[in-house]
Amino acid sequence: MSTKNKKHLAKTIRVITIPPVLVSLLLVILYFFRNEMFRPADLFMSILFLAIIPTLAYPLQPIIPGFKGKGRDGQRKLAFVTSALGYIGGYVCSAVTGASEGLKFIYASYLLSVFLLLIFNQVFKLKASGHACGVLGPLLFAVYFMGPVWLIPCMLAGAAVVWSSLQLTRHTPKELVLGGLCALCAFFVCML
Repeated sequence: MSTKNKKHLAKTIRVITIPPVLVSLLLVILYFFRNEMFRPADLFMSILFLAIIPTLAYPLQPIIPGFKGKGRDGQRKLAFVTSALGYIGGYVCSAVTGASEGLKFIYASYLLSVFLLLIFNQVFKLKASGHACGVLGPLLFAVYFMGPVWLIPCMLAGAAVVWSSLQLTRHTPKELVLGGLCALCAFFVCML
């Protein structure tokens, strides 16, 4: 495969696996196959809080003072803010509306993962990949809620994301590992 084709494939993988798309896909799959986890409004609310609100960083960044004109760095910082707002909103909404324990587990894990990312990135000044964190979370939940038959496809998807990130030099292996650790730690802490 030529270098140009590898880059094109890597970009395609990155676009397909953006965290809001993956979490939305996870939620729809769980809605249809684990429907005891969701009331009809829960699917809409979970997509709103876990996918749509975090994504607002990208259209809002050019118009919000303090983030405006700061390019990718401004988008990244605002994405942490909008993600935290979405995850907090989702967690609170799930508690107030009496959502299922499975859905509360997902919200709690997302909320903890964004705070772990903030700690790594802001406190320790270690760049942890938000993309890796946002990809590993849905993959872990797919295996957890849907069973071990999902392990191999999820491992292949995770490997494709790592390859594409490295191919496009978006992240170093260390950044990917740190981002993945955020998702893994949040998952296991919230599982307990």
